[in-house]
Amino acid sequence: MEEDPAVSPAPVGSPTGAAVSALRPVVDEVVTRAGFVLDELDVRPAGRRLVVRVTVEPPEVPGVDDGPAGGADLDAVAELSREVSAAVDARESDDPAVREALAGAYTLEVSTPGTDRPLTEPRHWRRAWLRRVAVTLAGGETLTGRVGGVHTPDDGPASVTLAVGKDLRTVSLDDVTRAGVEVEFKPAPDAEVEALRAARRDSIGAEEQ
Repeated sequence: MEEDPAVSPAPVGSPTGAAVSALRPVVDEVVTRAGFVLDELDVRPAGRRLVVRVTVEPPEVPGVDDGPAGGADLDAVAELSREVSAAVDARESDDPAVREALAGAYTLEVSTPGTDRPLTEPRHWRRAWLRRVAVTLAGGETLTGRVGGVHTPDDGPASVTLAVGKDLRTVSLDDVTRAGVEVEFKPAPDAEVEALRAARRDSIGAEEQ
């Protein structure tokens, strides 16, 4: 199926919210079984049909001694796309709610997050290990730093350690209003990487005590 370029956000009161609710259990089951994490399920009108966009990513996060996370296997994503399509078609035939939500022809797109994906969840930050990011805080402050360990305590908000210049800074994710990965063309400075690794090891050691 070819994508219709005239894809627009769903207007208020459109049936696309019902489509997302109806499709999520089906899509999530297939994605999880294939060994991926469902990052986003979006349904938008495109002319007389709907575009169903499924964004997935691997569940693995880099360890302390790893470099930045790599991309997903493209063959695996292509196979997942076929499995999601078959599952949705089967459910559409059997489930009136799904059939009504899709209301006919639709285009399915299965992909992985691009570098422009906003960092809004702790798992996004974990996958961004050692990446350079631009961050805007609630008070309006902006900063650029390199992502270190992510901390999710039971009794408080999640936070991330950032290497900002020569300093390490802990930032509460509750204070972040916008954050995204920046494209780099040079290797990360060794000093920043080693400082972040040392801080992450210390944090892991403290949690194990």
